[in-house]
Amino acid sequence: MMTFFPVPYKDELLYSILARYHVRSGNVSIKATQKDIYGTDSITAIMDLPSHIYRIMENLPVGHHYTPEYLIANHTLYPFYAAFLPPDHAAKVKESMIGDNGGSIYNRIGLIASSVKFNQYFKFCPQCAEEEMDNLGEMYWHRIHQIPGVLVCPDHNIPLYDSQVPVRGYNKHDYRLAAPETCKKSASESIYTDMIMEKAIKITEDIKFLLSNKVENKSSEWYKEQYLSRLKELGFANVNGRVRTKELLGSLLDFYGPELLEKMQSEINNNNNWLNDILRRSNRTTHPIRHLLFTRFLGITISDLFNKKIEYKPFGEKPWPCLNPVASHYLNPVINDIELKYGADSKGPIGIFRCDCGFIYLRTGPDQDEKDRYNITKIKQFGPVWEAKLKQLTEQRLSLRETARQLEVDPATVKKYAKKLSLKTYWITRSEEEDKSINSIKQDYFDEKKEGYRGEWLNLRKQYPRSSKTELRQLNNRVFTWLYRNDRDWLNRNSPKLLSKVNDNLRVDWECRDEEIYNNVRVAVNDMLSLGKPVRITVSSIGSMIGIRPLLEKHLNKLPKTKRFLKEKTESIKDFQIRRLQWAVKELQEEGRDLSLWRLYRKAGIRGNFEKELKEEATKLLIGKNDL
Repeated sequence: MMTFFPVPYKDELLYSILARYHVRSGNVSIKATQKDIYGTDSITAIMDLPSHIYRIMENLPVGHHYTPEYLIANHTLYPFYAAFLPPDHAAKVKESMIGDNGGSIYNRIGLIASSVKFNQYFKFCPQCAEEEMDNLGEMYWHRIHQIPGVLVCPDHNIPLYDSQVPVRGYNKHDYRLAAPETCKKSASESIYTDMIMEKAIKITEDIKFLLSNKVENKSSEWYKEQYLSRLKELGFANVNGRVRTKELLGSLLDFYGPELLEKMQSEINNNNNWLNDILRRSNRTTHPIRHLLFTRFLGITISDLFNKKIEYKPFGEKPWPCLNPVASHYLNPVINDIELKYGADSKGPIGIFRCDCGFIYLRTGPDQDEKDRYNITKIKQFGPVWEAKLKQLTEQRLSLRETARQLEVDPATVKKYAKKLSLKTYWITRSEEEDKSINSIKQDYFDEKKEGYRGEWLNLRKQYPRSSKTELRQLNNRVFTWLYRNDRDWLNRNSPKLLSKVNDNLRVDWECRDEEIYNNVRVAVNDMLSLGKPVRITVSSIGSMIGIRPLLEKHLNKLPKTKRFLKEKTESIKDFQIRRLQWAVKELQEEGRDLSLWRLYRKAGIRGNFEKELKEEATKLLIGKNDL
């Protein structure tokens, strides 16, 4: 049992508190300290998510005011790691920390399968260390400094440094204290650009919020819906929730830069597309640092992410106005029913608005300002109120134009609905007579024009009796085109018959042709190998380059010399990928860029399974160049 318990400092790890107890207790053996703390000497010293906390409570001095919940919430990394867990998972993690089932904690949180690895050494802020030695006479390990992805101190906005104390030491039972001799600033570490510092400070502020505030645990679907709603607002997803992944990844990479994402262990490539896990895989746990990176990119505050339901509202808040011009509530906000769809043509949201008067209209969005609420893209249904008004106006024997003006539609719409409703109107009969007269005039004009073009074509045939149809067309394309479009059957009957062509069966000297093609192919291969960006050497690519692709693809067996040469020079896919890697290494060296595996793959354009298949060759190339 402990005879005393060090007063915890602000944001101090429970690990650090126990390390201070070990020093102050005067125990020579760490096992003696473990006996004091846990009543046994076989407990592993865990930095971030310790278990067996109920044992600590049992061995605290009499009269203490601590609870397991207090120690977990204020002196472990539980608030950070549990923030994005479903409620039941978070509760089970806390139970495991209080009890003896510590082996299941990392698995429940998803850290074992995560590509975000633990820090190798405890981290410290040199300014915090200096102030603590002046004010407290000792140093301690801060919680927030030990979280993977935290690059700066939130209190001083300066980079953190690695101490000489490993997080997982040689003695798994030992608690190592923060001290000046093990926390020495290295000049070669933690030098960041202004952009990285700015982004790193913002991410650290969000992490500090999680450590300092109790947030309500949500299901994975909650975060997915929050993110999708914001992606729709920003134009990275359509109204159906389909994400424009390529644009999204490009913007995220531009926002943070590859260097910062690499330091946050959150690079994005074919082998590690963690955005896909966040947006599509509900059964997979994503590391909190990646949630925070994505949240900050989307412009969502960490408080709103947990507490405010983000809804995609491209047409603003309800109610919306009824735009039925004959309704008594015209322009009044009385519509509460809206259906959202995705417009394939407009590439944007479409809102379908339904009023109780039966008037249904749609509008493409999103709205840009208040006046857009009064626009109509298309009327889907006029409804009984509008139709009753149409009937009333026709009974008053108003003109077609006046009827259309009062209904705020065009005359053709009035005619369409009057016919649909079987309304008797005087202007429909008159209009039909006018249309019939106009159509008769048009037909007479067309017939006269047709006879004129026919005559011109027959005269052309008389002038050039031995010319073909194509030759006649070239002589007067205007006449041919009109007849082809408007009188094709007559044109075909009154055109010269197609003459059959007899091809001479000329023999090919394949030996001579083989020698000629061989020389051309050899030059083409040399040219392709000397090009800037590599092009795969295949029969098709060589044939395309010298303009004889069909000949090479269909008659290569007749060209034995060329065939032997091509067999030696053509590349398999893997050979071509290796040549691309060699080219990419030279390019990166000329650009003065660091040679790393991800950068090499990106420059060479290596994708998918080829990254694993070519890892050995790529590593050899990098080792060879880095040794120079």
